Amino acid sequence: MKKRNIAVISGGDSGEHEISIKSGREVSKAIDQERYNVYPLVIRGKDWYYKSPEHKKNFINKNDFSLTIEGERILFDVVFNAIHGTPGEDGKLQGYFDMLKIPYTSCNHEVSALTFHKGFCNQTVRSFALDDLKIADSILLVGDDLFDEKEIIDRIGLPCFVKAVKSGSSVGVYKAKKPEDIPITIEAAFEVCDEIMIEKFVKGRELTCGVSDFGKIIKTWPLAEIISKREFFDFTAKYDATLNQEIIPAPVSEELSRRIKNISKILYHKLRCEGIVRFDYIVTESEDIYFLEVNTVPGMTNESIVPKMVQSEGISLKDFYTMLIENALK
Repeated sequence: MKKRNIAVISGGDSGEHEISIKSGREVSKAIDQERYNVYPLVIRGKDWYYKSPEHKKNFINKNDFSLTIEGERILFDVVFNAIHGTPGEDGKLQGYFDMLKIPYTSCNHEVSALTFHKGFCNQTVRSFALDDLKIADSILLVGDDLFDEKEIIDRIGLPCFVKAVKSGSSVGVYKAKKPEDIPITIEAAFEVCDEIMIEKFVKGRELTCGVSDFGKIIKTWPLAEIISKREFFDFTAKYDATLNQEIIPAPVSEELSRRIKNISKILYHKLRCEGIVRFDYIVTESEDIYFLEVNTVPGMTNESIVPKMVQSEGISLKDFYTMLIENALK
């Protein structure tokens, strides 16, 4: 059987660049090398390249996303997307691959663009009017919008979260605890993104659910509970095992697990997700479930949650990545 050519793309142009490189490296190592020819590619700005074992950079021809190595032209059968943030999680590259008719392992360009924008995603999820799902109140600010600190506090309360709406791994996310924190955190978030969201704080446990599709089957993976030793599960805590605890499966009742998995399946279907995604929630003491966000290109490093979810069910990452690749081919 002829081996398929798989491009594993990582890098990107956001604050998650280095994490994405790690994800791409781990994915490339885990993919079945006997079944596929694996080419780890780095994408950053205008530089798209494959680095050979001899550390020579071979640049991608963007006209057809082909790679030429020592005179041999290589076309790719599937792109395994491991770029967190722009341009791999916000729809830009997906639109490019759609035009070239190259299949990929993540959501399409429309879904990626919508879900990457936290504000628009919240509005869309709210429109589904799911009885068992709540969404915290929030205010969107764009560019040079004027804001009134007292108005924000009266409506949203303190503490609250100030978030760059188009970023991942909690880059550009800050917790404001005092009135004087509001302008400082707003300014800091605007340095990351030209749109920000000020969101009401909801006290509770952070739970996350991985979901993937295999043909007509939508599968939920074991829930994870995230316990951060910092103010919240920020960028530092996400990638420092000493600063967080991830419990898989999450110590929750069967009923709560069923409710979260059912909500996640509905959101996966209604948002038209593809590949592996992760839905994050806050669950209050009274077990109200609040939607936080959806990650359409979740981390795949050794410290990342999705690989741990998969392995907790006794499935190897090699088999899991084969399923994602074959599903994209179909």
